Amino acid sequence: MGITVRKDGSVHVRAPFWLSSSEVIRMVSSKAAWIQARQKALEKEPVLPSGKTELNRLRKEAMLKFLDIAAPWVEQFKKKYGVEPKKWTVRTMNTRWGSCSSATGRITLNTKLYYKPDECVEYVIVHELCHLIHPDHGKGFYALLEKELPEWKRRRKQLKA
Repeated sequence: MGITVRKDGSVHVRAPFWLSSSEVIRMVSSKAAWIQARQKALEKEPVLPSGKTELNRLRKEAMLKFLDIAAPWVEQFKKKYGVEPKKWTVRTMNTRWGSCSSATGRITLNTKLYYKPDECVEYVIVHELCHLIHPDHGKGFYALLEKELPEWKRRRKQLKA
């Protein structure tokens, strides 16, 4: 069974046909606190410009901000670990703040990250830089993230708030 809270705040439930409606209701009810928290978080989420020109302008501003925050980290990772991103992109993503392709060296950051505090942006950047070394979320990845950004858990929590 899956529960999704859509951008408009509506709740979408997927359940196998053989599950009774009372069981579905019970399971959804048990997730009521999570559903309400997700709906509140969506209310706080910034609305991106709808026009293509305005959205492109925002992406350019976001790229400048992100690269400025990333610059010292990129230099540090290059010196310490011999890795650096080959390309940076900014695009609108629905479920992630960032992504990294260790195969191509591309780091992509979510346009909505522009509206978050700089320390949250920095957390996402360092997180993605760590993926250049550890493509998964294994022990090595988290050990490196902890080494480079000891307060990463606090920043992640702030980002999700």
